Amino acid sequence: MITITLIAPIYLTIIEGTMPFSEKFQKTAVINFRILMLVNLIFLVLALFANFWLERWALLIIHAITGLAFLMLYGMSNLRPNYQGYPRIYLAIMAAYFYSFFWYGHIDTYDLIWLLLFPPLVAFLIEKDRELILWQGGFILGVFIFFIAAMQDVWGLVYPPMLIGAVLFSNSFISVLSWFNHRYKARFYAAQEAFQNVLEQRVEQATQTIRKLNDELEVSQRDVVMRLGEICEVRSKETGQHVQRVSEYSRRLAELINLPEDEVQLIQDASPLHDVGKVAIPDNILNKPGRYDEREYSIMKEHANIGYKLLNSSPQPLLQAAAIIARDHHEWWNGKGYPNHKAQENIHIYGRIVAIADVFDALSFERIYKPAWSDDKILALFNEQCGVQFDPRLCQLFLDHYDEFIALRKKFC
Repeated sequence: MITITLIAPIYLTIIEGTMPFSEKFQKTAVINFRILMLVNLIFLVLALFANFWLERWALLIIHAITGLAFLMLYGMSNLRPNYQGYPRIYLAIMAAYFYSFFWYGHIDTYDLIWLLLFPPLVAFLIEKDRELILWQGGFILGVFIFFIAAMQDVWGLVYPPMLIGAVLFSNSFISVLSWFNHRYKARFYAAQEAFQNVLEQRVEQATQTIRKLNDELEVSQRDVVMRLGEICEVRSKETGQHVQRVSEYSRRLAELINLPEDEVQLIQDASPLHDVGKVAIPDNILNKPGRYDEREYSIMKEHANIGYKLLNSSPQPLLQAAAIIARDHHEWWNGKGYPNHKAQENIHIYGRIVAIADVFDALSFERIYKPAWSDDKILALFNEQCGVQFDPRLCQLFLDHYDEFIALRKKFC
């Protein structure tokens, strides 16, 4: 039963197959010694019952003292989990435990053989080569001293010199093997960590490259959208700066209504395509200087649906947002707009925002069919149309910050 108490740690050493060799693995040593102590405690309890049953009182006391020491050490490790010295304390307890077999072991069960477990335990828990050699060398020196004591027939040891000498030789041999195994694993984990570091660097470099490419793609995409919007405006004999101003007004309105920053950016980037459907409207209607008749107006109104159909098939979020804006920016809050007669909240918020931005800029500048309006006249119109043509909340925010929109208009003239 005593031998069962010690066999579990060597199984764990073989099965676990991992040892800490760098800063990255410092916590592993603490975890490993906790596992060893838990397994030791289980078998120590079984050994206590066995020694009590067999009336081996000295070994019973040794197992009880060792068990109490493990319990105290385990409790300390929970109270101060960051302390790195626990594996060393564990090894010191195990060394004293193993040495006790020289006096209190049973020669008929060869308890002394379990001293051979100490070198693998050291290699399992100790990280640094020099410290590992000191632990193993110190333990072997202790066994050598016991060998000399047995030769001189002092200290009342229960084992003969021949058996202790065999254990000394075996312990030395296993220590050398465990040291070489430790070195091999140290080199392996060092190589593994170096590879991991290189891999992480490559991943970081690749991530930065992808991020840069995405940023460049977004800039290019925004530029293409802006240029396309300007082309549509030039065709209708309007200045290309109209789409830029509508983009800036839309961004500010989106900020005022507290939309998330990603949506604010999306609206700013997508709004230049609000009239992209005009590419399909005949020139004689698009550039007519006077009022439209009923047939012409019905054709002109189709540019909203045309713009939506042109853009909606794209899976890109930017073009999806532009499709929504193209479709909804001529809808009215009271349902009398076009092309689908949506009303109130059924009109997408993107469309409601761009509706205000588009009308404000269209009224501010001369068009082929009208002169530019004064700021007072525009202000009066928006006051009149709040809750009629425009979302009342958005419209009020626009009116409350009217000076800001005039400043934006001047900036991008």
